[in-house]
Amino acid sequence: MRFETKIKHFPRPDGGLIYALIPWDSELFGFPFYELKCSETGAHNLAKHLRGWLKEICGQTEKCLAVAALAPAEIECAKILAKNAFYPVETLVEIHLPLGKFKPFIEKRFDYLKMLPAEKKDLPELVAISGSAFHTDRFHLDRNIPAARANLRYANWIRDGVNSGDHVFVMKDTRKNRAAGFVLAREIRPGVYDMSLAALAKDYHNSGAGLMLYQAMLVASREKGCKLAVAWISINNLNSLKAAERLGFTAQKAVTKFHWCNTNQGISALIPESGNVQHSTLNVQS
Repeated sequence: MRFETKIKHFPRPDGGLIYALIPWDSELFGFPFYELKCSETGAHNLAKHLRGWLKEICGQTEKCLAVAALAPAEIECAKILAKNAFYPVETLVEIHLPLGKFKPFIEKRFDYLKMLPAEKKDLPELVAISGSAFHTDRFHLDRNIPAARANLRYANWIRDGVNSGDHVFVMKDTRKNRAAGFVLAREIRPGVYDMSLAALAKDYHNSGAGLMLYQAMLVASREKGCKLAVAWISINNLNSLKAAERLGFTAQKAVTKFHWCNTNQGISALIPESGNVQHSTLNVQS
């Protein structure tokens, strides 16, 4: 999937609420996904236009999902989202590691695991790993999103990364001649790599191989000229957070993702004029 969206304004043509259609998720799930740009919109415009936007834009189809990301300090925007039936689904932490300071520390324990550039012949294994490795992200936690499609989202992500020439490395188990895991990295700025997607095969979980996976990717990235490694990790993924800390990553900022999903009962059932949210219609996993 290519990470490009077209910014739009509400009310048209240049109103204060800013949003974008997320084309890859809309196509995959079969209903519109929109990203609401709360920070750019601001609390004043969000309060003024959000209800109208939900009715006019999100209310045009039987099902629609809107996504908003807020920093912890954006309390006023969070209040406005809550009043309009948005619910929190995931908190992500952005982490950084200057590779000039990075020193590998795992050596002999996993000498049978080798990190190699992924080839198209590796795709079946990588797709199988990515289609079953993710369970704690917002797409799997929100029961308004079909789980099978959420699995397919990650399988499509790694397939697109390999086919598009992104930096994808596969960790090979030389004893079994199979893939143990992979990491996909995107160069978002010269010398800055975003470790966008990483996964281990199920039988390597809780073995320490995940730490080796990240370390090997950092070594390979540095050899390709990477100066700074960045990543976003969910606070639900404690194993990855612990591994990142051991490798020397430090937290930079956090965001909480909110979802809004309409139902067959319609917009008014979700957001009555009184502003009292009918939470029973949201089907939110606690």
